[in-house]
Order: sequence, then structure tokens, then C-alpha cells
Amino acid sequence: MQQTELSGIVCARICHDLGSPIGALVNGVDLIREICPGDATEELEILERSARRAAALLRLHRLAFGAAGDAQAKLARGELWALAAEVFTRPRVEIACSAPEGPALDAAVVRLAALLVLAGRAMLGMSGTLRLVLSSSDALPVAVLVAGPKAAASPDQRRWLRAGPGPGPDAPEVEFALIPAAAEAAGARVELTEAEGQVALRALPP
Repeated sequence: MQQTELSGIVCARICHDLGSPIGALVNGVDLIREICPGDATEELEILERSARRAAALLRLHRLAFGAAGDAQAKLARGELWALAAEVFTRPRVEIACSAPEGPALDAAVVRLAALLVLAGRAMLGMSGTLRLVLSSSDALPVAVLVAGPKAAASPDQRRWLRAGPGPGPDAPEVEFALIPAAAEAAGARVELTEAEGQVALRALPP
């Protein structure tokens, strides 16, 4: 077994083990709201937001970083969009999706799309918009478009996307180094285009 496959299995295991207690926390908040409707406190709302975001982040990370065979079944595009929105929507960040309707997405495309979303958020900065663009089919193309005052790709991020030689990324940017292999598995080529305050990261047919 290759080291990358083993790392993916470890990631899937961590996400699986943490998913149960975090899911129980979300269910507990829902139960409190059901038992005591209208009595929600600010503390409960903070707890609910944090628990739901943690659950969505674990799911998104499992799709992006888990073992290649971890998600054999297709995924509804609405679920992918909902995960991204739950994880990244903030007062100064707007998340949008184009072509939300259509067939479920192929597993390899889902993994690539999840990695592109994470990369797009890293390139966005503190404020702006991130748009996930999906094909009307279950395959390519897939694109992430970001726009904001500080939206840009760093030289290292560009190099990692090309699978160029040099030092690898730290943990917060590991998605950039994984995108080339995920694109190959999905039968895609990755294209990065930039303008002032705008970055487009596209997975296109070869």
C-alpha cells in the first residue's frame, strides 16, 4: 500500500470517529429546541453554529482527503454545495453555486471539487465571494471562482498546482499539492487564471 493511500485511510478514520460525537452534539441541540421551543439562548445558538460547522467540515475534509475508495457512491450536488456553504459562509464571505440541479456527481469529481473549494477559500483572503460552478452532467468541467480585494494565488500555490519541484506545503495549504493527482484520477486537467482581485481554478476535460 502506498503512503498516500495509507494517509487517506487515516484521514477517513479520524473523520469517522469524530463524526459520531459531533453528530450527537448536533442532535442534542435539535432535541433541546424541540423540547423548549422559543427558549433558545445566545449560548445555544453559538453551540449550534459551531457543531453544524464542525460536522460539515469533517464531511468536506473526508471527501477531499479521505482514501480514494472512501466515497464510491455518487454524491448529490446539493449536498456538496450545502457543505461548502455551511463551512465557509461568513459575514464577509459569500458562497454561491451555479448549476445546483442535475445528476449526482461521480466520486472522483466530488473529491476534486472538494479540493478545489478548499483551495479557492485559501486564495480568497478575508472577504469576497466564492462560486462553485458545476457541469450539468455528473462529470467535468468543475470550477471555483473567487473574487475579493486580496484574492490571489501565491507563487508556491501555483507551483503545487503544477506539481512542480520544491518544498511541499504546510497543513493549511495541503489541498494544493493533492489537486494534481485528484485531477488525474478524474481525467481532468487543472487550469488557473488570474486577474486583479479574481482567481479562477478550473478542472477541464483533457
